[in-house]
Amino acid sequence: MEHTVVAQLAAVLAVGALMVALCLRFGLSPIMGYLATGVLVGPPALGWLADGATIRLLAELGVVLLMFTIGLEFSLPRLLAARRLVIGLGGAQVLSAMLLFALAAWWSGLSGAQAFVLGGALAMSSTAIVLKQLGEQMELPAPHGRAVTAILLFQDIAAVVLLVVLPVLAADPAGLSGALALALVKAALVFAGLVFIGRRLLPPVLHWVAATRSLELFMLSALLLALSAAGAAALAGLSPTLGAFMAGMLLGETLFRHQIEADIRPFRDLMLGLFFATIGMQLDPAIFISSPTAILLVLAALVIGKPVILAPLARAFGYTVRDAWRVGISLAQGGEFGLLMVSSALGLGLLDRALAQPVLGGLILSMVLAPLLLRFNERLAALPGEGGVAPLDLEAHIAEESSGFEQHVIVCGYGRVGQNLVRILSEEAIPALALDLDPERVRQAAAAGENVLFGNAAQPGVLRAAGLERARALVITIDDAAVAGRIVGHARSLGAQLPVLVRSTQGRDDQALVEAGAEVFPEGLEAALAFAGQLLIMLDVPPSRVEARLNGIRAEDYAPLRVFFHDSAEPEGAAQDYPEQVKAIVIDEEHHAVGRTPQELNLTEHQVELVDVRRGAIRVPGHLMDTRLRAGDVMLLKGSREALERACACLMGGAPAGGRHAGLKE
Repeated sequence: MEHTVVAQLAAVLAVGALMVALCLRFGLSPIMGYLATGVLVGPPALGWLADGATIRLLAELGVVLLMFTIGLEFSLPRLLAARRLVIGLGGAQVLSAMLLFALAAWWSGLSGAQAFVLGGALAMSSTAIVLKQLGEQMELPAPHGRAVTAILLFQDIAAVVLLVVLPVLAADPAGLSGALALALVKAALVFAGLVFIGRRLLPPVLHWVAATRSLELFMLSALLLALSAAGAAALAGLSPTLGAFMAGMLLGETLFRHQIEADIRPFRDLMLGLFFATIGMQLDPAIFISSPTAILLVLAALVIGKPVILAPLARAFGYTVRDAWRVGISLAQGGEFGLLMVSSALGLGLLDRALAQPVLGGLILSMVLAPLLLRFNERLAALPGEGGVAPLDLEAHIAEESSGFEQHVIVCGYGRVGQNLVRILSEEAIPALALDLDPERVRQAAAAGENVLFGNAAQPGVLRAAGLERARALVITIDDAAVAGRIVGHARSLGAQLPVLVRSTQGRDDQALVEAGAEVFPEGLEAALAFAGQLLIMLDVPPSRVEARLNGIRAEDYAPLRVFFHDSAEPEGAAQDYPEQVKAIVIDEEHHAVGRTPQELNLTEHQVELVDVRRGAIRVPGHLMDTRLRAGDVMLLKGSREALERACACLMGGAPAGGRHAGLKE
């Protein structure tokens, strides 16, 4: 690779890191950071990055990997199970928006091909921005969240078709029908070939690769599969993205799906960032001054036109006025595939730069505004109509339903744990009021006479309306630690001094939840404790003795259970949940530790603790060990994975961690 290309990539990575960090700091999507990077380092601005063939090749590789991972996530059974929303509402949104926007473009004097490109680009929304923010706002399980997810899924599928059509449209618009028929036949043949290979040849190969337990080999195999499928489609005269999508679809039905996705994601994200940077390079910042009217027209079509088109469609599928407008407002922006369509059309000659510039400007501006619209989608949805319940009305409804509760327990989350908890509280005659975001679950539970209300407990107004100041305790059974932490923070900021109990499924979250002001129930550790207690009772250990033993461990905050020997196959994953582990080190004759006392080794400087030392049948606690170590002694150390690596190097004689680590017997 030429040095100029290396310098160009270094420039885009340096500026990209800064721009992405700024976007994350202000709550914007990283996509905006990559786009800003392209604008800054591209020819229209600083000119550090030339729009060359190598940069475009790497960018196209990111698109191929994106379509491959979308194929991995695509599930035909799931699509058919949700066909009413995905195919029905999603298909209606894409077709109606494309048709109306394309007709408007054609009426304004553009050609049929140009109108098709603009209609498709404006019909798409940002999957990355919308799903991330709605997930953080706990709105994905809500009615509008489910509709939005279904529409975005269909948009992803439709984008594959649109990207296949563009090269055909650029080659011969007059013979479009024949070219599409030929492309369809080629796609069917390619898919048949991939199905044969995927069903007959790939499973044994992937099983062999997985059996080697080599992450590098598995990662290389996943990349080879994605690029081979893209290459096969390109040789057949089709879009490489179509081949990548088909390969992902086939592998998405295998048990290797999640591992393949995890291996490819870092490459995909990096190359996709470079792709968005190349789009930013195509945008001339001067267009915001020279053509503000055209940009505002595109922006209005996205921010105003799309909700106006989508809200009636959502109403036709049975959604309330409020939820229908929330769906429309949530999708009122351009998306990654819209940018990709405009960029591809520009490269194929379907659009000229004078037309593409304001379209790119409007799409990017709408994506900048998207987080703000998503944040206030509920309040904005209350403006167009009186149907449904406005935010304050929802809180008033919760306040009215909870007015009769005193000294009650507020349960945030009415899943398996929440339901069992409420049932036990009821048997003890302790009043409980549950909040949940699954409308169907709330409807069924309320019909059965349960005290369950629809509401987002992560909103301070909802907690206050549920009677937080009158409550006896607050319980959070949601398994999302970030959301649980926000609920605890809101409760404490509202001045609530009541006990707060939080269910924790991962040990790494415990300390943060405690610092937020909650008592933590470590579900995994308590399950292990209860399991051991049941076994002791089966072994005829007196129940009183068992209970005393278990209570003693609980009094130590489960400390004896938080540290254990980690699985050698997954050391990093285990370390994420429970950072501390124990490791047994056998001292050899040539090790630095021989002839020295534990005090002389200063293990505490490496942030590890000597639990004990075993010499033959004798075991001496670490804090009592004051004799010199001998060859054959076994030292049991406790600490983080990194600290244990440093301590191993110290015991061997000061070698860098990992350098001669293999010489230690474990």
